[in-house]
Amino acid sequence: MRIKPASDPGSWRARGDRASPGVPGRTGPPGKRTGPPGNGSEHDPGEVRDGNVTSATVGYLGAIVLGPVIPLIVYAFRARRSAFMRYHAATAVNLSLTGALYGVCCLILVGLLSLDSIAVALIVVIPVALVIWVSMLRSLILGVAAANRGEKYEAPGWICAHIVNSGPGAN
Repeated sequence: MRIKPASDPGSWRARGDRASPGVPGRTGPPGKRTGPPGNGSEHDPGEVRDGNVTSATVGYLGAIVLGPVIPLIVYAFRARRSAFMRYHAATAVNLSLTGALYGVCCLILVGLLSLDSIAVALIVVIPVALVIWVSMLRSLILGVAAANRGEKYEAPGWICAHIVNSGPGAN
């Protein structure tokens, strides 16, 4: 695992002199990681706590199960607590909303193609929908893994439209 330099504003990493148990290359006390300054919490401005990691994970996993509902709830109630939470909640919301929009597009395509033949509609749309679903699932799982490591996850631009803003200066 490669740790980004502290001057990189996009990195959240641990601080301190001692290594965290079980995490190679990470320093600092367990459960306390740092991120970009200025999140407005009462704690250290760049601090990432285990509760934030858990909420980010719940947002991503909720997107897998219920679409954009759970990530929107996490974004609405937890995004103001830290830059880390805002980033991961916005990414989960963006991924799930983009997946829902792709689903609507697949329904429109199946409706148009079924005017000619239902068999042709299903033969064309089912593989397309399956590829989109697997890609979305892969991106959400990679987001969970990155959040658990205390890192950012940049979803590919073709699978994740930026609908919800992830913070100041983010695009």
